[in-house]
Amino acid sequence: MAVLSKPTKFHCPKCSKASRLPEPVPQKGRFTLTCAHCRSKVILLFEDYQYKVENEFQKPIPPLVQKKLIYEEASPRTVYEKKQTIQKSTIRPISKPNQRKKDSKSGSSFGKFLVISFFIGLFIFIITFATFLSGVIQTKKELPEYISLLQKNVPTKILDRNGELVSEIFQKRTSTLRLSDYPEDLISILLNIEDRKFYSHPGIDIFSIFRALVRNASTMSYKQGASTITQQLARIILDDRRKSIIRKIKEAQLALALEAMLSKDEILEMYMNQVYLGHGAFGFGEGIKFYFKKNPIELTREEMVLLASLPSAPNKYSPLKNPEGSMGRVEDILFSFRSRGIFPGLRKEQFREIYSNFAMRSPSETVFGSREDLAPYVTEHVRSILNSIEPEKNIYESGGYTIETTLDKNIQVKIPSLVQNYLAKAIKSGKIQKKRIFKERDSLEEKEILSRIADIQIANDLLFAGLSWDSAPSEKGIQAAVVAIQPETGEILFLHGGEEFSAKNQYNRALQMRRQTGSSIKAILYASAIDNGDINAGSKVIDAPLYYKGGGGKEWSPDNLSGTYDGEINLRTALIKSKNTAAVQIAEKMGLGVLDKYFMRFFFPDPKERKERMRSDLSVALGSLELSPLEMASAFTAFVNEGTIKRPFLIRKIINNSGEVIYSNKDMIDEFKLHVPEERQAIRPDSAEVITSLLRDSGRASGVRVGNYQGEVAGKTGTTNDYKDAWFVGVRPDISLSIWVGYDNPGFGLGPQGIGGAVAAPLWGEIVHFADENRFLTNRAFPSPSQSKTHTICILSGKEAGKQCTRVATELFLSDAPPEGTCTEDHSGKVSDEKEWMRQMF
Repeated sequence: MAVLSKPTKFHCPKCSKASRLPEPVPQKGRFTLTCAHCRSKVILLFEDYQYKVENEFQKPIPPLVQKKLIYEEASPRTVYEKKQTIQKSTIRPISKPNQRKKDSKSGSSFGKFLVISFFIGLFIFIITFATFLSGVIQTKKELPEYISLLQKNVPTKILDRNGELVSEIFQKRTSTLRLSDYPEDLISILLNIEDRKFYSHPGIDIFSIFRALVRNASTMSYKQGASTITQQLARIILDDRRKSIIRKIKEAQLALALEAMLSKDEILEMYMNQVYLGHGAFGFGEGIKFYFKKNPIELTREEMVLLASLPSAPNKYSPLKNPEGSMGRVEDILFSFRSRGIFPGLRKEQFREIYSNFAMRSPSETVFGSREDLAPYVTEHVRSILNSIEPEKNIYESGGYTIETTLDKNIQVKIPSLVQNYLAKAIKSGKIQKKRIFKERDSLEEKEILSRIADIQIANDLLFAGLSWDSAPSEKGIQAAVVAIQPETGEILFLHGGEEFSAKNQYNRALQMRRQTGSSIKAILYASAIDNGDINAGSKVIDAPLYYKGGGGKEWSPDNLSGTYDGEINLRTALIKSKNTAAVQIAEKMGLGVLDKYFMRFFFPDPKERKERMRSDLSVALGSLELSPLEMASAFTAFVNEGTIKRPFLIRKIINNSGEVIYSNKDMIDEFKLHVPEERQAIRPDSAEVITSLLRDSGRASGVRVGNYQGEVAGKTGTTNDYKDAWFVGVRPDISLSIWVGYDNPGFGLGPQGIGGAVAAPLWGEIVHFADENRFLTNRAFPSPSQSKTHTICILSGKEAGKQCTRVATELFLSDAPPEGTCTEDHSGKVSDEKEWMRQMF
């Protein structure tokens, strides 16, 4: 069998012209070839190197595709290995056809990849940028809410009656200064350290970001930041310190929103008031006070540089915690300033002096140690009022309240130390002796044991061990309560609620405590009886033992504190000597119904309060009612205010951080929940003048002179059973001041010298003497009586003095109740034998 030779040419069925077949000629398979002359396609079927035409007269290939096909046909390796259908012989020789085909295809693929990647990247960029911008737009809408976050934790300020700072309430202390309050040099130094382009960039400094990226990448560490002051403020607002791309995006969005909505000065002011400078100080205002204890205008340039070095890392560069690191940071700043030719003349010796001063301070010191709190008991009261007004808010976070009070800072600032020092002296001198009080046992066996055991302390331990006492705050040592009211207005001038305010001693005894008042209540009793016409300044009483038989066969015998009796005495003497027998007789003469009526006027206008607190027995004449020092001071104001009592208040106005008045005394608010009206008439004006006249002698004899007070006072002392409570309440036209001294636990007394005149009155004298000496009070003289009538009476009879009366006195009487007749007795001789006998007997 003859072997056919391999064909080398192919004849086009359409144009009949010959074209070369590709080499080597395929042995087997179906291939598409293109005529080199007419460009028509034809399908050839090869079998054992021979071919036959399967399809012909295909459409000519468009000219633009010809070159590509010719190029592909020139690569027979591709035809054979990939079994492609495009194959064409060429009449021109091609060198290295396989390599050319490979290079051409790879170059085309890479170009496509670049184009596709570009468009994908552009698409992603557009989507990302649009999303970022939409975030900025949304952030602009939320900006008021974000800015309100800066007002959180702003100190709440308590101001006195003259607008001076008395106290602050805060957990986080931030500045509240205006940008104009800061020195220009401080602002310039800060900008040159933190953000040189602050006034030119839109909130983000792209060049600084790129520069920081390059440097950090080159060092493979964080060496340089690129946050502008606006971005730093945004970070403060967001309060997010995580190093994440999400946080940085939010920060940038908020920075752009801030720049769009606020002026540069507003942004800078917010930043300078909020940036943390270490040790609990937020803002340059607080930083200046903490580090240098100065006003901003008093800073030196060196101090400004040190402060401006802190925002980047306040703990790391704290001059108290890390003076070496702080000095290194300052030296870097100074080098930068010198290289740029700015702020020449900064003195190194001045920096050394600053750091030497810091060396004397504790590294753990914080702004909380320098908290302004001249009236801690007032602060706690204000805190409770704020919580009651806005219970849903955290007053520390909302912050920024301004509380205008009636306090006089000049006096208030001195009260805590006066009280503390006075009590310490009283204990040291023996005036105050802490004595355990035991309840008397009634059984014959107990009395027999007591009579036979010489050591009374052993007897007490045997008989009274485990005795339970009335509930009271835990024992904290001797305490004192002080509260002063301006009679004409009801404004509280100063108050103090204990020996020394501390975390364990916050109970405000001036406002919250109720104790028996002892004889200090007699001023109210006498005033009520005078107003009701039961007694007058010339009335006589018998000072003698009294016995009252009550229910169950029990007897009550009110004793005088002195244990002595003087027989027949006048009203003024009875009040000066605080005779219990006289007080009970006056109360009995008035009747419990009338007594109840007047005590409602002075203390319990509200029927519910009266029902819960008033007693219906004669013991109220001796101070068995439990009242607060505030209530006593308020009641005594009637004596120097024409019988009228103004409801006491301390807070004039509260303004929130938005400038809105949320509390005002003009709204007739019962601040201390006394359940009393804003104003009430307790007694007549002429009755007030009469009782004031009597109380001036009582006050003069009270013991206030021991406290160096030499002025006039109308007042009354009080001492309760077992010397548990010592009181003095004294008034002048400009002040009503109530003093209480005692122990919280009623199981302890002050000892045998712990009477009101020896313990409470001298403290009253010291406080008012200090105020008068420094002219903090007006110290007005008692006015001449204008409502009552003056009468000359016989001291012995109490009637209008006759011509024969040798012992006379001038007394005030109600305008419509003059003395009962004229004295006609002959007093030329000595006191009658009967009266002398009474004095000797009692």
